[in-house]
Amino acid sequence: MILTGTVFWDLVMTGLPRIPANGEEIRADQMATAPGGVANLAVACARLGLRTGLATVLGHDMAGRFCRSVLAAEAIDVSACRVLPDWTTPVTVSVNHAGDRRMFTHQRPCQVSTDELLAGASHPRAALVDLGQLHAGEGADWTRAAAAAGTAVIADIGFDETGRWDRGVLAELAVCSAFLPNAVEACGLTRRDSARSAARALAELVPVIVVTDGLSGAWAVDADSGEECRVGAIPVPADQVVDATGAGDVFDAAFTWATLAGWPLGKRLDLASLASSLAVRGLTGSMAAPGWAEIGAWWQGLGDSSDDQAMRRRFGFLADCALDAPAVTPAPLTIGWDL
Repeated sequence: MILTGTVFWDLVMTGLPRIPANGEEIRADQMATAPGGVANLAVACARLGLRTGLATVLGHDMAGRFCRSVLAAEAIDVSACRVLPDWTTPVTVSVNHAGDRRMFTHQRPCQVSTDELLAGASHPRAALVDLGQLHAGEGADWTRAAAAAGTAVIADIGFDETGRWDRGVLAELAVCSAFLPNAVEACGLTRRDSARSAARALAELVPVIVVTDGLSGAWAVDADSGEECRVGAIPVPADQVVDATGAGDVFDAAFTWATLAGWPLGKRLDLASLASSLAVRGLTGSMAAPGWAEIGAWWQGLGDSSDDQAMRRRFGFLADCALDAPAVTPAPLTIGWDL
């Protein structure tokens, strides 16, 4: 599969006693750096065993070299990545507190288009795209040709800082197999007031719609079969929530894997919910993405309590999965100054 989008150098801090007031300095217990943005998706897909290629732009700076080296170490094909000598790799600082995060980003415009990056790229089984970028023409021609050739185009969408939520982007769903927005995005685009209502409205435009809704779980509709499904979120003890950055990307990656595997809608949602719940227990969205060994460790670690037994019944299908894969060996979580 292939992914397009922006890679950010993420600097994540967590373990804060509170959010500092103006002029105040507070020390974080933990800090890590890792590739973020579309890299979260790429790493999560690769760790689940999908052959993954990434078409993006990086600066020829310390952050860009670090991100590229980590992505290559995760067995991601970075041959379509372009390194620009006079461009700064985008940077995001993510500050985690009370189970959620606040993010600050620096990003300069880039003159290299997605179409240039994808020139000559083959049409894979699946492509993960950003609906907003597609609407802006970024990679639109390639994506339409890929969809016509049988590629499953799975879309998400970024947060609209203006709050306008341009409904014109929904026209791009005509070439998509699935759309995976969160509740804020889905409700903004449909002018509905609930994840369920937004999912039903979007099901008129795309074959499969999944609307994630945080601790409330996720709603999905398969427009072809008429199946409507809701799954609850996997509870994570508050003291185990380390970093929520990229959890939605991990959800999308697991849902994509299960879609390509031909799983029914409910199991796809369950696997995606489980993967995202495991991701928040580690630092950074990409390096905390679970592989099958981590999923297997969770499955084997279920005990005899009533809650664990309920989970064992819900995830009984994991008994038929290959959960003996090698454990993930993440890259160092601090940048190497010799890069």
